[in-house]
Amino acid sequence: MSTSSIDLKPTTKEPATPLPNSLSALADRTLTDQILTLPSGPTLGYATYGSPTGPALFYFHGIPGSRIEGAELHPAAVTLGIRVIAVDRPGLGLSSYVPNRLVADWAADVDQLARHLELKTYRVIGRSGGAAYALACANALPRERLLGVGVVCGMGPWLIGTPGMVWYGRVMWNISAWVPSPMGWLIGWMVTDLAQNPDPTVLMKTLVKYSQGYKGQDRAFMERKDIQEIFVESIRES
Repeated sequence: MSTSSIDLKPTTKEPATPLPNSLSALADRTLTDQILTLPSGPTLGYATYGSPTGPALFYFHGIPGSRIEGAELHPAAVTLGIRVIAVDRPGLGLSSYVPNRLVADWAADVDQLARHLELKTYRVIGRSGGAAYALACANALPRERLLGVGVVCGMGPWLIGTPGMVWYGRVMWNISAWVPSPMGWLIGWMVTDLAQNPDPTVLMKTLVKYSQGYKGQDRAFMERKDIQEIFVESIRES
């Protein structure tokens, strides 16, 4: 039996090239503040990032959030040649509030927007609070048009517990499971009052404080000034 040697000498790896500042995606408000009026009357706000001619990816923001959140993806989308379409859900950003809405209703809105943009095929991805809306699309939209579905840090089964969560995430997780009614007050206390303050630096300071609870790459990401500014604008619009 023949053997071959393996070179175990250490190698030097080139450091990763940092991505461009994501705030550049917000420079052209004609791209970030677009509105579609749906056949039933409500408006649907959306923004486009990345390559204007690349394969389409619908991005569904978290809670709280808005289409502005999608600006985080702009540098990577440009590099990869992807067209990102970030959409405001009803009552957030530029989208009209619609009473008695169900998560399942979201798929029809996405289909209308895709037809408006003349997209033959597309993919969707939902982040955090947007995960359920991505799954609603997976359930309802035709497979010949919806080619892929992604979920990023979506809500998991209750049985997996809360290891690794920041403290306020654990609090919200447990309260919502047993006594959901106080959640509105808790979110108001943690987010709404800050977001509605005329001085955006108040929300910024709180966001910086909470980012200290993250670890590793999550913390490094949240400590980026451009990402913090995008989060502040996104949350204030929501």
